[in-house]
Amino acid sequence: MPPAALALLIGAGILHASWNLILKRTSERLLVTAWGLLVGALVFSPALVRAWPPPPGVWPFAALSAATLLGYYCALSRAYRDGDFSLVYPVARGAAPAMLALWGVLFFGERPSPVGMLGMALVLGGLVALGGAPLLSGRSAGESIRSALRGHGRAAAFAFLVALLVSIYSALDAAAVRRWEPIPYLVLVFALSGSALVPLLAIGRGRDAVRVLGSHLAPTATIAILTLAAYSLVLRAFQLAPVGYAGAVREVGIVLGALAGWLLLGERLGGVRTLGAALVFGGILVLAAAA
Repeated sequence: MPPAALALLIGAGILHASWNLILKRTSERLLVTAWGLLVGALVFSPALVRAWPPPPGVWPFAALSAATLLGYYCALSRAYRDGDFSLVYPVARGAAPAMLALWGVLFFGERPSPVGMLGMALVLGGLVALGGAPLLSGRSAGESIRSALRGHGRAAAFAFLVALLVSIYSALDAAAVRRWEPIPYLVLVFALSGSALVPLLAIGRGRDAVRVLGSHLAPTATIAILTLAAYSLVLRAFQLAPVGYAGAVREVGIVLGALAGWLLLGERLGGVRTLGAALVFGGILVLAAAA
């Protein structure tokens, strides 16, 4: 993998883990992310204005990506409501590379090498460990596996839905930035998605939607800037490296997410989650070498 692409992806992983941690600690997660889309589009709007108009072939990708983002933020907020950050974040972000690798084969003509397949296997093995950690180390001696499943299964299900949506919008965006520049494209997607999500939420929340923006302005602005900055780096890397491999390496933030949940949120890490995070990280390193 080109060193420039690797550096971009590592930086994106750090920024992504950071804004997800801020979101987890926010009480109004869905409204904060919805406003964040609009705030991010507004802050970076000069980039869109300078590049306007978008090429006609970009509009279908932008519209589909914006629609997918709506589902992504709804599923992400629900997952964080039901589960630990150190469980939801690694599963949601770790499963996406395997799915994105499939889209790379089907739609971009990419063919993973044997070493690349080994990297994917390590990532998936780490996911099994991360997803099974609550069953193996997070239950008391008197708690049954069935009870543990009830407590963590819903969060894991939404986390896997998040991963699927991440893989879909990543594939759409990877195709789009081969037709247009990453930052103006991303601003366009954020503007489309935010302008649809905020009114939908305002219908149910009324004036409360505006109140949330005022009371959560700092995390909203921070999430907006970090989100757009992180994904801009990813889209640039998509222009330099194979989509499947780049999508996996970007998830270096998984390890940071697991550690942040343990150190900053007081969540139990345990040996199983530690092993899972290490396997995912090792898989990412193998994929970086394979590319």
